Amino acid sequence: MIGMNTEVVHELAVQMATVADRIRALETRLSTRLAATDWVGRDRERFDAQWQADHVRALREAAGALEDASRLAADNAREQDRASA
Repeated sequence: MIGMNTEVVHELAVQMATVADRIRALETRLSTRLAATDWVGRDRERFDAQWQADHVRALREAAGALEDASRLAADNAREQDRASA
């Protein structure tokens, strides 16, 4: 096959955007739960710092990358639809 099944690519774009939203929601839920956890001391402070610096950043980057890929896939599918019309 040469070309693109645009219906499949549009659906892929939607799925990527949905997963990006889920990752963002997960990060929010986990951060909220961590903030509400009864845990004090230096270990907690270190964990919080690592959570924010490493894990929250990684989750947000993953969500952003999926969102970018979603837009790119959707744009390519729209271009193919126009070219094939």
